[in-house]
Amino acid sequence: MKLTILLLCAAMLAGSTCATSARESMTSLFNGKDLSGWVHVGPNPESFRVQDGTIMVTGAGNQPNWLRSEKEYENFVLRFEYMTPGWCEAGVLLHAPPYGRPSKSGLKIHLRHDQVDEGARASGSIYDVLPPLVQAGRPAKEWNQMEVHLNWPRLRVTLNGQTIHDVDMQWNEKLRTRLRRGYIGFQDIGTPIHYRNIEIRELPATESWTAMFNGRNLDGWTMSGPARWSVENGMIVGFDGDGYLISDNDYSDFEFQVYVKTSNRANGGIFTRWQSEKLRGYETQIYNVNEATNPTGSIYGLVPAVDPDSRDGEWFLVQIISRGSYQGIFINGQCVAESNRLQIPDRGRIVLQMHAKGARIEFMNPRIKNSFQL
Repeated sequence: MKLTILLLCAAMLAGSTCATSARESMTSLFNGKDLSGWVHVGPNPESFRVQDGTIMVTGAGNQPNWLRSEKEYENFVLRFEYMTPGWCEAGVLLHAPPYGRPSKSGLKIHLRHDQVDEGARASGSIYDVLPPLVQAGRPAKEWNQMEVHLNWPRLRVTLNGQTIHDVDMQWNEKLRTRLRRGYIGFQDIGTPIHYRNIEIRELPATESWTAMFNGRNLDGWTMSGPARWSVENGMIVGFDGDGYLISDNDYSDFEFQVYVKTSNRANGGIFTRWQSEKLRGYETQIYNVNEATNPTGSIYGLVPAVDPDSRDGEWFLVQIISRGSYQGIFINGQCVAESNRLQIPDRGRIVLQMHAKGARIEFMNPRIKNSFQL
């Protein structure tokens, strides 16, 4: 009997120790007192405040206001609680980029006050991608517990102890091209919601990118043509004329990413599979005129882009996936043009183009990775 009691106590102590260890492995993202560790994005800082130990989204600012973590995360376990005080629509952002449409380039878990079947816009859905497996949310004014386990390519989400998502993202057409690293954020899309007990545990990183620009000079690139190229505030800037900035290295089967910002009347592009100025490969157009023949995101002369989400004076994310005869162009996470009719082999330089006098195009954080990591 004594041995049984001792073993039982030991088991209870071990369970308590494991539970304590699991709690200790989580890092708090909110101190319950102020917004230290969080960064407001958008025009209205009144969108977010601390109230009764919670982060309150006030609904004062509406989109595009959001609150993001100071740090970017790749793979992680995220836990938090939320409560809707009444009618509510809100969003929790994962892998959100600093610019563009975080819900489209990264991931958004849509939250509502009700448990109505709204498909991929129901509460708990991966917004515009997947509905929740079950309706597990609680009514307004009750607290909900959510856990997100994101370890590429697996995404598992539980709500109040029930699994609402268990998906292999590499097999989902919309999710496989989403960013795999970014900020955690809370959206203000016009209605109040409260968050508390926000904590995270990072998991090992698995994605590997190569930076194509050192932020200081144009080492690794060669200029051609009368257009001028410079480095300003850690960005590549092309302006005033027609010319190219050509990478020194060739690339094959890759994903290329870069943030782009254009001035009024800017015209340019990003070439891939470039061999020479006579064999220029394929151009991804940069031209923010939506009703042009080849607006931003078009594979020039081959596939015109459809509804690119890009505007002069605003940063937008360009993703180019090139693999064999395939190329896909994504603007702020949306596929705007793709083709399976490109010539192979898939190999050549990456080239930035400036194509207009009196205008400028800025390129930030160009990077590349082998596309078979997708």
